[in-house]
Amino acid sequence: MKNLKIFSCILLVISMLACEEEKLDIDKFGSVSGIILDGDSYEPLQGVQVATNPASTSSITDAQGVFTFGKVKEGDIAITARKKDYLSNSVSVAVYDNEDTELTFFLIKDENNVGWVTIYDPVPGNGATEQNTSLTFQWQVEQENRGKDLDYTVYYYKSNSTTQKIAGENLSATEVVVDGLDNSTTYYWYVVAKYEGSRVANSPTWTFRTKDNEE
Repeated sequence: MKNLKIFSCILLVISMLACEEEKLDIDKFGSVSGIILDGDSYEPLQGVQVATNPASTSSITDAQGVFTFGKVKEGDIAITARKKDYLSNSVSVAVYDNEDTELTFFLIKDENNVGWVTIYDPVPGNGATEQNTSLTFQWQVEQENRGKDLDYTVYYYKSNSTTQKIAGENLSATEVVVDGLDNSTTYYWYVVAKYEGSRVANSPTWTFRTKDNEE
């Protein structure tokens, strides 16, 4: 009987280890690298703080404006770059297993002393499904200089469409109602922040899908 209990315990441990290995195999990782340039001179920018969302690690660009994230979970992520005296910028990219995603983007000088601006936490969430054909877009804003009042313009468009629509323009609130959407359709949307008519930040482009037709 004692030997049977010991054997059962060994089988249990082996089973747990196998499950743990199976869990580890689920997560797949790629890498992201890129270069950040001055939007006017096209010269590389050193010392730019670069971060991902969902968060992995942060990075600082080198003298050539290059940054690297060596281990990023597979899927869609947003990359945000910030540097003093420049407007922040965000871009969405797809990360694939065992592949390096390369990108180049630009930072524009902050001539109005707005500071960095980050637009995040969308509703509906990125990749959301089963959404109603009438809904409210919502987002959060974090900004360095809270004394600068921003307004927002929201754009959306269907998958595979070359035409985008404006959900709301020059909004002071961080939400807008959209209706008349088609069923069973994938949509993309993003927010542009402006200060005194000048664009100061873009959100990443988010996606959602509406419900199927109800018969």
